[in-house]
Amino acid sequence: MGLDSPPKTWYATAMLLMLLQSTTSGGPRGADALSSYNCSPSPSLPWRAAPSLPRSAVRMAASGKELGGGADPEVDRRRWLGGVARTASLVGGAAACSTGCCSPRAAYGLATIALPAPEAAAAYDVARNQVQDAMFAQGMAIGMVDYEREAAPAKKRLFGRLFSSLEDLAEPTVVEVGMGSFPNALYYKGRKGVDIVGVDPNDRMEMYARDSAARAGLVPADSLRIVHGVSEALPLEDNSVDAVVCTLTLCSVLDPERSVAEMRRVLKPGGRLLFWEHVLSQTNPALARRQIELTPAQVRRADGCHLDRRTGEVIHAAGFKKLDMEYLELKNFALLNPTVCGIAYK
Repeated sequence: MGLDSPPKTWYATAMLLMLLQSTTSGGPRGADALSSYNCSPSPSLPWRAAPSLPRSAVRMAASGKELGGGADPEVDRRRWLGGVARTASLVGGAAACSTGCCSPRAAYGLATIALPAPEAAAAYDVARNQVQDAMFAQGMAIGMVDYEREAAPAKKRLFGRLFSSLEDLAEPTVVEVGMGSFPNALYYKGRKGVDIVGVDPNDRMEMYARDSAARAGLVPADSLRIVHGVSEALPLEDNSVDAVVCTLTLCSVLDPERSVAEMRRVLKPGGRLLFWEHVLSQTNPALARRQIELTPAQVRRADGCHLDRRTGEVIHAAGFKKLDMEYLELKNFALLNPTVCGIAYK
């Protein structure tokens, strides 16, 4: 995936970009912040409405639980999607899932997609607003290009370290938790034989993630499956994956401690967690106060994103055998400048 100009179609959750621009000294504000991007339309990324799914009773793969006809059709829909994705994985992942939730393109290791703990899924995989999800997905896909461009040199070095440590594995499984629009796809370029599993609670991110993968040339050279799930209840077995990638995810999860514990759970012994997260400033008290003040508004506008989290402390306390962590600051993104990144080893 290149960092070329994004498409120009905007939706309300580009408010995230507007917020970032308006808090950057000297940056454009409001509509000016949006129009400052010299973009061209991309017909390959149309907005699409929610798929029409049957509301009649269906049975969830491997669980035997009847769904449909409940008080919350949206919960039924997401569980149905998850069941289809898990079924496709359990039978070998050879055919594309008709809902588009999973679509393996090559037969590599194919880590098994498993049912998450029911109690955890019920607590954390909450019903979502599909219209807002569609808006936020497009806003993130096209509104974070400049951020990713500035972060690219440091992220490239970090991913280089990760993939160098996986070179002895013929078919490593890498799980992207909170895959989003898959801006990390370009760092996988040239890494053949990787079984990539993307997990995200926002089903609207998938078409952008697949577009990013295609632009980076990852499929069909690699396996790519995208499944619905939350970080607090990952749909993967214990000790089943070689690496987990978590970038700009822990700011918005409901329970950061549980999320990191889940990532550690699914890693094989010796597995790696690569992380990149914006955090509360450690060097600028005035900025830290501003981050704390603006967090409630940011949570409402940006799908739960917190500006004031101390994610480095959470990862440090998670029980990894080894932790290489760095605190750095970007230059042009104000509230998102303070960053922790690194690799943790199980």
